[in-house]
Amino acid sequence: MNCSWTRGPAAPADVQYHLYSWFSRDEDETECAQYMVDSAGVHVGCHFEELGEAKTTDNYFFLLNGTSNEVAVQFLDFAPLVAFKIEKYNPPANVTVHYNASSHSHVIRWLNPHRRYDLASSTFRYELDIQRTSGSPKRDPVFLDGKDENEYWPPSSDSRTENTVRLRVKYQRNEIWSEWSRTLRFGIPEEGYSSIPVTLVVLVVGAATLSTVVLMFLCKRYSLWRRLFPPIPRVKGEVTSDFASHQITWVESQPPPDSQEPEDVLAVDETP
Repeated sequence: MNCSWTRGPAAPADVQYHLYSWFSRDEDETECAQYMVDSAGVHVGCHFEELGEAKTTDNYFFLLNGTSNEVAVQFLDFAPLVAFKIEKYNPPANVTVHYNASSHSHVIRWLNPHRRYDLASSTFRYELDIQRTSGSPKRDPVFLDGKDENEYWPPSSDSRTENTVRLRVKYQRNEIWSEWSRTLRFGIPEEGYSSIPVTLVVLVVGAATLSTVVLMFLCKRYSLWRRLFPPIPRVKGEVTSDFASHQITWVESQPPPDSQEPEDVLAVDETP
């Protein structure tokens, strides 16, 4: 645990601070054993290495005293601080963004950070900072209470533009925010979203045209066209020529000698 402070505007040049703490009204106060100092060597913070077993009933008591050889420095004490209410958490862990095809939108998921005290997940308070990268006006943050499994579904319109998202967390009843998580991007840039269909059509048409030209060239070059698509035989011509070879020309309407029927010739001889 770290406890820090700054020099007062009217503090003398030789001021030095001393922090005393105790964790119950029955304990004796002890001075900080591990100070943090500035460039001038002035104590500006204290690091507590071991705090003992964590209990939700823990209270911290502090007294900050200042000393100077020039003037008296007013001390500062605090009302008992409820330990689990002053814890500064680590940023949300394992922040991811995934696209859900069925809903055409993105989903943001994250894990609750580890903390010292065992409290319900609902005592976390999250802030989601989601902004468009196109220079649109700043959007209001989204606030959510913690759950065992945290997720947030941005509007589906956010999937058609490029966005950034980052998260931070605090205990719901204080204002001690964690640092921001790393920034993630999701969605499609506006200039890329409109150009994708046109580009895709051009690529498909170009590829189809090129494939056709290459196929025709190869078929012509290697005479594959006749092999792939042989011509249909000329059946009519062959039948006609076959009949023509057996035709006979008749001269003067007389059939040829070999086509006449054989005749019987009778010879008569005269006798004296």
